[in-house]
Amino acid sequence: KQWYQRRVRGRSPEKVRTERHHALEGVRSAGTTIYYLLTRASPKGHLCHNMSECMHIWCGGGAQKHHFIHEDGSLEEHVLGPRLDLGQKLQVLCPSNAWKCSSLLDDTEWSLITEVVYPGWELADFEMGREDKLLEMFPQHRNIIEKYAHKEDVGFD
Repeated sequence: KQWYQRRVRGRSPEKVRTERHHALEGVRSAGTTIYYLLTRASPKGHLCHNMSECMHIWCGGGAQKHHFIHEDGSLEEHVLGPRLDLGQKLQVLCPSNAWKCSSLLDDTEWSLITEVVYPGWELADFEMGREDKLLEMFPQHRNIIEKYAHKEDVGFD
C-alpha cells in the first residue's frame, strides 16, 4: 500500500499545545517530516486531509502535480518540479484542512518530495478521502475525486 511510503521520518522533540483535544490532550510535536516518492508503479497520492499545514518541497526526479480542494470547495493546482522556467515550483504550502492529492506528470518516471507538517503529523489529525463522502461535499470536483479517492475506508494497521 502506498501510504507505507509516507511514514514519519523526522519528529521534532519540541512540543506545542493545540486546540485539538480529540487526541493526545492537544499536544503535538512542533513539526514532522516525511519523504514521499511517486513512481510509475505507484504514480499517485490519494486524496487525504490533515488538520495541520503541510509544506511540500520538491527533492528530485521529475515533476508532480498537486491538487488542493479547500473547505469552501475552491480548487488549487500546482506542479512541483525542477523547471522553474515552465512555471513549476520547488515548494508549495498545502493549507490546513484542505483535501490534497498528487500524481506524476505523464513523462515522469519518478518524483520525490519532502513534506514538513506543523504542528507535527498525528494519525488522529489525518483522514484518507472516501469517494462517496467527498462527492457529497464537493460534487463540482467529481473528476478529481473519482480518480484520487478510495472507494472504501482505508485502515492503518
